[in-house]
Amino acid sequence: MDESTLKAALLPERENLIETLIVEILEVAPFYREFPRSAQVAMASRLIDLYLDALDEVNPEALRTFGIEIFSRRQEQGASLLEVLHGISIGRRAVSRGALRTMATAELAGEVIERAEKVADELVRTAVAVYEKRRDTERRAFEALEERFQDLYQRTPACMHSLDHEGRLTTVSDAWLDFLGYTRDEVLGRRSIEFVTEESRKLALAEHFPRLRREGHVDDADVQFVKKNGEVVDVRLSSVVVRDDRGEIQQILAVFQDVTAEVRVARALRESEERWRGLTELAPLPLAVHRAGVFLWVNEALSRLLGVPREELVGMNVMRIVHPEDHELLLARLRQSRDGRIALPPIEERYLHADGSIIYADVAARPVIFEGQEATQIAVVDVTARKHAEEVQRQNEAQARLIEAQEATLRALSTPLIPIGEGILVAPLIGRITGDRAAGILETIAAGVVAQGARVAIVDVTGVPEADTSVVEALVRVAQAIRLLGADVVITGVQPSIARTLVELGADLGSLTTRATLRDGITHALRARPRRRA
Repeated sequence: MDESTLKAALLPERENLIETLIVEILEVAPFYREFPRSAQVAMASRLIDLYLDALDEVNPEALRTFGIEIFSRRQEQGASLLEVLHGISIGRRAVSRGALRTMATAELAGEVIERAEKVADELVRTAVAVYEKRRDTERRAFEALEERFQDLYQRTPACMHSLDHEGRLTTVSDAWLDFLGYTRDEVLGRRSIEFVTEESRKLALAEHFPRLRREGHVDDADVQFVKKNGEVVDVRLSSVVVRDDRGEIQQILAVFQDVTAEVRVARALRESEERWRGLTELAPLPLAVHRAGVFLWVNEALSRLLGVPREELVGMNVMRIVHPEDHELLLARLRQSRDGRIALPPIEERYLHADGSIIYADVAARPVIFEGQEATQIAVVDVTARKHAEEVQRQNEAQARLIEAQEATLRALSTPLIPIGEGILVAPLIGRITGDRAAGILETIAAGVVAQGARVAIVDVTGVPEADTSVVEALVRVAQAIRLLGADVVITGVQPSIARTLVELGADLGSLTTRATLRDGITHALRARPRRRA
């Protein structure tokens, strides 16, 4: 049988060979599973036809040309060398099995198998060469890229380092070395945790490395490195894991930035805040910090002032403790503080105590930074006692003005003199008798006695409310003055308190004529004999 007869004998098996190749290649080569059925049939048909054509003549050059074209394309499509070799081998086996089924003699079948093996061998060599060439090209490109990467890595202005799976330094940037003061030979091969403080080392072993293995990255970890000269610096470090095909850690890439100044500022701020808290917590002046009208912090003095526990005040809106009539005033203050970010002078506000009473307070406000954010601090001065004292003073002043008005009225009324019969005058006294009024009474009665030639002057004290020493002394002086003018004096309406005071003063009671009532005094004056005036 000639060569053309070999191909012709197998042609009826072509479709079966193609299907066999597809079924078997899909079981071992995942790459081919990604293609649709039509593409799978096309690829399998081309390989089977290559084997069938070689039964007429094995042409190594044509096989190499075919292999370079097809295998280069498969490589670009993502097929591995092993998957390509599986296809070549499965195609060879399919043709060999087909020959054993269809060839008339074992000799012919052996000839087909031999030629199929030659085709497979040439295709394998071509496939390996294609992949090796690509691998060599990629390796050289990778080496060049790696060299450029290493150069870029080392010259980058960032502090960067790489670790192997054991945490040993494999690469460090020049900036890393300059920052910590080491040479490259002094650090490569050493574990990175040798260059940090003991506290950071414990934290790295307990938290950072386990998290890095578990999650694949650690972002913005606060770490303290120790420079070669012993100086401790604060850095913020981020790391990421690079894994191999098996998922094992191949490399750890890390970069950090110096935050020493930032940490020192933050530490100073914390210390300042702690000192501030220490001073304000025990301060007798009520203090608080609020943001947008919500209390963030209050001291014990404000809690006592309002009668509300501190834990209840924190988180409470300021409006809840401010008198409703002062809400608009407070809202205006809040807007002014927020817009201007300036200290505000004290104003008077009314707060509500837990028991419902009103607290008057002078409140000053100023902008502050509290826990890293803008807020407003207020200082509260309790002026309730002062307000009450001012109210009492206003009431006293009003009462004094009322008394003064009454006295002015009494002065306006003066001491009326009422003539009763010939030579008799009645002077009814009403209201409180002060020193000034006593002088006026004396002057009025004396002038009346002289003008009317009165022989009897009746002084009625029924309307005098007070009976202290000054009142009694005034009455005695009036009586003495009238007697000097030659008139008799009759005092009526003397109350027990006035009589008692007269006795205590030791006044000359024998020279005073007294009657219980004004009527009795008038009756006495009318019965008395007229006498010649001196």
